[in-house]
Amino acid sequence: MAKITVLPHNQQIEIDEDTNLREALLTSGLTIKSPCGGCASCAQCVVVIKSHPESLNEISFEEKQILGNVFHLTAERLSCQTIVSGDVTVDISAHIEIKPKQTVTKRRTRQEADTIIEERREKAKERPQRPGGLKRPKAFKYENKKDS
Repeated sequence: MAKITVLPHNQQIEIDEDTNLREALLTSGLTIKSPCGGCASCAQCVVVIKSHPESLNEISFEEKQILGNVFHLTAERLSCQTIVSGDVTVDISAHIEIKPKQTVTKRRTRQEADTIIEERREKAKERPQRPGGLKRPKAFKYENKKDS
């Protein structure tokens, strides 16, 4: 049994060795973005390997085509192409969705809406008018010169 420590949740998952990392994370209930379904074509299932990269398989050709050969710099791997054979720590913080704050708007009555519109119109009247406006361009005059 291999043990995967998942950051930022600091959750530990025990899986059978030689198991796909993406499938292991999905079966444990964690969300991994993967619109291609694990075919190594979308590059959205990227995870960061924090420790024990020797417990993973070699980088496949498909993975090199998508991410390049910079694992030693970024420590990023495609979870759909990564086979776990020992204990490893991965960071999936890129897959955590931050939900925007929901703002509650108060429903206004028709009378309140009309007063707000009137206030905005009054403010618009108080603003100084800009001089000028749209001016039409002058027509270009051609001069006919005859050399005869």
